[in-house]
Amino acid sequence: MDTQVLPIHFGNTHGKHEINSDSLLVFIESYKEISEAFGLSVDIQIGTPEEGGWKANLLIVAISFIGVNPFVALLTGETADDWAKKGHAKIVRVVNEFVTRKAVDIPEEFSRECIKQKNKIYEQFQKDIECIDSFCLDDYPPIPRNKFHLYIKEISDEESIYIGETDITVHSPDWKGKRSWRGKIKILDDTESAFAFDKDLTGKFWEKIKLDSLPLHTTDIMRVQLIKRPSNKVKFWVVRVLSYNGEEIDTPISDEAIRRFATSFIQPAAIKSSPQLDLFSWKP
Repeated sequence: MDTQVLPIHFGNTHGKHEINSDSLLVFIESYKEISEAFGLSVDIQIGTPEEGGWKANLLIVAISFIGVNPFVALLTGETADDWAKKGHAKIVRVVNEFVTRKAVDIPEEFSRECIKQKNKIYEQFQKDIECIDSFCLDDYPPIPRNKFHLYIKEISDEESIYIGETDITVHSPDWKGKRSWRGKIKILDDTESAFAFDKDLTGKFWEKIKLDSLPLHTTDIMRVQLIKRPSNKVKFWVVRVLSYNGEEIDTPISDEAIRRFATSFIQPAAIKSSPQLDLFSWKP
């Protein structure tokens, strides 16, 4: 069983050796949720607290790798394959870096659920006036109370929406990735829209492409799994290409994995009902 030590310190200028249980529980539960989004399933045990405010070693035990979210590349600059090869200690280190990173330094495309969990941590710390004057995680510099607000990121009200499997008639592809594609999306009553690809999750599609022989305008048909991102300039995001002109490309992404990409799966009124939409009408 792999175990990692996670030093944590809640500073208290009044010399109190105590912590609000809500603050500790919120931190532990949110840290576990963030770790899972980064690909780790963890259990956390609390070591014996020491004097000096409230500090202890949290033991991260029963670590297992459960798969990686595409947003990790935004924070690390590494592909999903590269990330999966890392040891648990390195992944825990990156989780700690995210928890201690200022909100302004987190990409807009980053996982909303991760940001929500991080916001919960610092919002709770702000409430804990009696016990927490500063917060220190691992060997990162202590964060004083008057800076907690800098680690809370504003989240827009618009949620990502999983549309489901659908056909797209491709009119204007961009094989070299310099702009978005355009085509008619069948599930949207054949409305023509711009769309883009998650390059990690659609890797098998790109492996089959021969760039030198492809036309600029087509009537090709591709079967995809599609997400709508209302707050993005290109609103439609292909997370998996299942087939292209009848040629099988890849297998569908599972329900569980899709739930990690979108904060909620809602059936918009403008989209007519389908088995895929009914299947993914889940909310966290």
